[in-house]
Amino acid sequence: MARKSDRGKAGSGNRKGVGAKARAGGANVAKGAAKGGEVAKRTVKPALKAGAKRAPASQPAAPSAPKLKFRGRLLENEPLARYTTYRIGGPARYLLLPADADDVTKALDLAAERGLPWLALGLGSNVLVKDGGFPGLVIRMGKGLDRFEMKGATAIVGAGLPIPILSRRTAEAGFAGVERFIGIPGTVGGGVVMNAGAHGAEFAEIVTEVTVVDPKGKARPIARKQISYKYRGSNLENLVVLEAKLALIEEPPAKLKELQGKLLRWRKAGTPFDQPCCGSVFKNPGGQRTAGVLIDECGLKGFSIGGAQVSALHANYIVNTGNATASDVLRVIDHVRKTVAKKTGVQLELEVRVIGV
Repeated sequence: MARKSDRGKAGSGNRKGVGAKARAGGANVAKGAAKGGEVAKRTVKPALKAGAKRAPASQPAAPSAPKLKFRGRLLENEPLARYTTYRIGGPARYLLLPADADDVTKALDLAAERGLPWLALGLGSNVLVKDGGFPGLVIRMGKGLDRFEMKGATAIVGAGLPIPILSRRTAEAGFAGVERFIGIPGTVGGGVVMNAGAHGAEFAEIVTEVTVVDPKGKARPIARKQISYKYRGSNLENLVVLEAKLALIEEPPAKLKELQGKLLRWRKAGTPFDQPCCGSVFKNPGGQRTAGVLIDECGLKGFSIGGAQVSALHANYIVNTGNATASDVLRVIDHVRKTVAKKTGVQLELEVRVIGV
């Protein structure tokens, strides 16, 4: 029988460092929940004192708040650091926390109407938001879009479901296919779009159909044969994934749980499991040596600029030691790429997505 389950606690599937509360951002936070889905309001500024000068009348006014009503919450000028695993990032002009698929459709309509760039964001792994933030609309896929249902050996999964939760639930139900993804700190939507993978497995092997919303706000299904997958990428990158169907195979739950235990122990021992980071920074270039091995051979473990540091545990991780800015991380990335190219002749390609201004 198909079974539905409500989402676990917000921290489920997150690493210790990744799931920690965000440090305070440099921009002001919109305070309080917006009632009825309206934009969260900022504190009203006091009237000008006598003799104070007003801005010239010709100065352009800030864009007015959207009039659309959302079931979820729409925030203005919201710092993105708290929504990324790096705990880094300036504010988004608008941030939507959608309650359902209709909210996503309305959001894309809004972006098209106002000519705003938009971005779908899951748990915020595999991204680095610049210090200037994002000048458009960010749609954070999460609760409300986290469906999980098994129909036979097919998993029907919402884009907002964290991948570690999907991995655990399918293993407990006795189905293999995503059990090796237990340590991927992202959501299903992001995993499907970027063809995320770990330990020799990737989403391209199990996706059979994806429901998406295009930039015009139209929802439609896309069959697997219409999806062009490559290493850490696909032709879905200009669409918003709402849901995916995954083809799994039956396997004894005990066997799957044992494998997951081994993989988690390996991850805790070999990666900076408890520090804010984005996951792997660079794509593996192919051949015998991974990106991490090449960086390590160049003696770059521990190299740091500001609060950004090449991890001493795994050289393909650049961690936030506590006060890193996006600029710090980008400078470390630049130094690593130039050093590896000079010493090995290999040009490292970014896996992390750099976003914003």
